[in-house]
Amino acid sequence: MATMVIHDRRLTGDTPAWYSFVMQVNNQTGIRHITETVARRARQKRKLTKLHILCHGYENNWDLGSGMCVPAAHGGFGLQLGREGLNLFNYGLTSTWKGLVDEIVLFACAPADTYAGNVGTWGDGKRFCGYLALTTGAKVIAARDTQIYHYGGGGPIDFGAWEGPVYEYSDANPEGTRILDPSRYHVHGSRQAAAA
Repeated sequence: MATMVIHDRRLTGDTPAWYSFVMQVNNQTGIRHITETVARRARQKRKLTKLHILCHGYENNWDLGSGMCVPAAHGGFGLQLGREGLNLFNYGLTSTWKGLVDEIVLFACAPADTYAGNVGTWGDGKRFCGYLALTTGAKVIAARDTQIYHYGGGGPIDFGAWEGPVYEYSDANPEGTRILDPSRYHVHGSRQAAAA
């Protein structure tokens, strides 16, 4: 069972190391380099059973449908991953993962959020997650709400329990299905966590 974690270092905290492959990226790392590296590592092991992505999710107070701002910020605008981010404009780069990754877990704020005024726009997080599943052939796990995580104290980043509803997207169900107990999707911060 080969696993991989990508940690965008703008998400403060120590990178969890209990994975077959660990990749640290920052605002200088091109998204194409990231997607090609994942594909290369997956081919080395024939397949990755789990790909965990730890980064910030983009949240904005935009209602793109009406072209105005709203009082509260909403997610769904993609991931702060590498220089360009990963979003509805460039998700197609993950096609290099097709058949090479079984499960992608997005440990980020609100990638699966879709504010009513952003349905069908580039701020449609459900659509982003569904397209990511369709493009990669992998099961994609993502949260609707802002996530709280812990760092420091001598251990790696710990996302703990999920905040809000969590959804599973797949090429068979790109609309997503709510996961009633998402606790089995966790960062591998220890040998025990990696074995679970």
